[in-house]
Amino acid sequence: MYKKLILGVAISVALASVWAVAEEKKAEEAAPAVAAATAPAAAAPAAAAPAPTTTQTDSTVPADLAEKMKPIFGGAPDSLKATPVAGVFEAKFGGEMIYVSADAHYVFAGDLIDAQSKSNLTELSRSGDRKAVMGKIDASKSIEFKAKGEEKHVLYAFTDVDCPFCAKLHKEVPALNDKGVTVRYLAYPRAGVGSPTYKKMVSIWCADNKQEAMTNMKNGKDVPVKDCTNPVAEQFELGQKLGVNGTPALVTADGMMIPGFRPADQLVQMLDAEVKNKAK
Repeated sequence: MYKKLILGVAISVALASVWAVAEEKKAEEAAPAVAAATAPAAAAPAAAAPAPTTTQTDSTVPADLAEKMKPIFGGAPDSLKATPVAGVFEAKFGGEMIYVSADAHYVFAGDLIDAQSKSNLTELSRSGDRKAVMGKIDASKSIEFKAKGEEKHVLYAFTDVDCPFCAKLHKEVPALNDKGVTVRYLAYPRAGVGSPTYKKMVSIWCADNKQEAMTNMKNGKDVPVKDCTNPVAEQFELGQKLGVNGTPALVTADGMMIPGFRPADQLVQMLDAEVKNKAK
């Protein structure tokens, strides 16, 4: 969480610096014009040749780009790679993604869209990262509500037991199970490690019957306080790495993020569509 805040501040500072440089440059360029306007008329000088422009057409990441970013962001990015846009590179800091010019002079945050294919290139990159992470999750550490009959989809749900929309989603779990969707809960106490919500979730993960404890807690019932070796803090950190900033946050095995509450029918439609798109 703090890393996100630090990165956000760093981006703001970087953008402010770029703006300041641009304004200073404008002022410098305007000064001769003002002086010329107040000076006696003179013969117009020959038109100056346009300044040469440079365009980064090579998809190779400049060798010194990470070093140039360190003073701006307080450290090098976790990864750098080229984008389809010449001279623009994708930089990742944990679960955060920004774009930077080849000389690190220009930085912008936001989604990069391919207007021709209408593809969100930023989300595709995030999904690829999430898929790699999801493939390493130990399912035995989740609290699983198994699909009935044939398992068609697996859906991971980052949940907070004090979140009303998480409780609302839990009421959809039986319908999801009936439709062939296995739901695996991962802990994401929004108030952080050590909070009252965190302690409640530890009690659930330490319960003899975790599914029953989860359902009781989401229905407003008390769950016996317990403590044990548990994955709650680890899963909270995982959620932050994946870019979870609210609950419920649903993630498919292929890395698609579905934020917020959705009814079972809508979720199944989204999951089916993901499978069809993958098959294309």
